[in-house]
Amino acid sequence: MTPLAPGRSLRSGGGVIGTHDHPFEETYLILDGVAEALLDGERYRLEPGDLAWAGAGCVHGFVNAGQGPLRWLETQAPQPPVRHSYRFTRDWDYLRAALEDRS
Repeated sequence: MTPLAPGRSLRSGGGVIGTHDHPFEETYLILDGVAEALLDGERYRLEPGDLAWAGAGCVHGFVNAGQGPLRWLETQAPQPPVRHSYRFTRDWDYLRAALEDRS
C-alpha cells in the first residue's frame, strides 16, 4: 500500500519545510499556490499541476513562495518506517558541530 497524504499545506508568508531526506520515495502534486522546492541542491518553482519526485535519500525542502496557502497531494512508497523516517539537515549539522567540538 502506498500512503497518500491529501491536502497537505503551508501557510502563506514564507512557510517552510526545512531540508530533509527519507529512506523512501515521495511524489508531490501541487494543487494550489506556488512552491520553491529544493531537490538535491537544485531549485525549482512549482505551480498548480506541477509534479515533483524525491527519491530515497534525496535531500529536499519547500518554501511557500506565493501570497496564499500552498497545498499539495503527496504519496510515499514504500510505506514509511514507524521510526526514523525523517532525517532533517539541521539535525545532521548539529551533530557534526558537536563532534567537531569534541576533537
